[in-house]
Amino acid sequence: MNPVLLSWGGLTIYWYGLLMAIAVVAGTVWLAWRLRSTPFAGHTVNLAVVATIGGIVGARLVFVLLKWPEFSGGWLMILNLAGGGLSIHGALIVGALSLWLYMRWQKLPALKLFDEIVPAVVIGQIIGRFGNFFNQEAFGPPTNLPWKMFVGEIFRPVGLESAVYYHPTFLYSIVGLLALLVITGGLLMRKLPPGIILLVYIGAYCLLRFGIEFMRVDSDFWYGLTIAQWFSLLAIIFVVMIGLILRYKVRRFR
Repeated sequence: MNPVLLSWGGLTIYWYGLLMAIAVVAGTVWLAWRLRSTPFAGHTVNLAVVATIGGIVGARLVFVLLKWPEFSGGWLMILNLAGGGLSIHGALIVGALSLWLYMRWQKLPALKLFDEIVPAVVIGQIIGRFGNFFNQEAFGPPTNLPWKMFVGEIFRPVGLESAVYYHPTFLYSIVGLLALLVITGGLLMRKLPPGIILLVYIGAYCLLRFGIEFMRVDSDFWYGLTIAQWFSLLAIIFVVMIGLILRYKVRRFR
């Protein structure tokens, strides 16, 4: 699969970049629909822009820091996003921080808005994950199952060069994210305390990512786990701690 969608003269359009753009538009459309009859409707575009810029900067920054030896030779390589190289955890952390700063500046109810934004983020993740297919990345061990993924020789891990087809772990992520979209979308229909949907998303997505990472053969390991698993583990611990605190407060004031 060619990662280049179109090349004409000096213009090159990559599938990865196109899918990222579609993901942003789709997420923004969802958010606009959700906020259309609320006092926050006028902030939709600003929220989308802030989240997109913060997410891209965070995603690239974390990826570059984790693979610094590959980028230390030239700054132009850091700015080249054509071939991928983004960290979803970096995108979520910096994107969320950017949104929180904007909401604080505009005196908006952060937790309530984060709950509304969660499904938009999941929609973006689902679409963006297809970029892994075109870049031939985010795959698992060799397999001959009907849904196998072809991986070109230059993308195959060391020691597995003879294997042609691999588990499409990116596809497994998409299936999990679709389930998460249904769950978070359904929770929006219920009257829940602000921030609950955000916590559900963080916990569920990080559990999903933590499990799928065990299948990945193209990830770097650190003390027995991949970097993504360490990020996910910390996030899960955070969610559990917040959940215990909320439970204690509810029991205390009954």
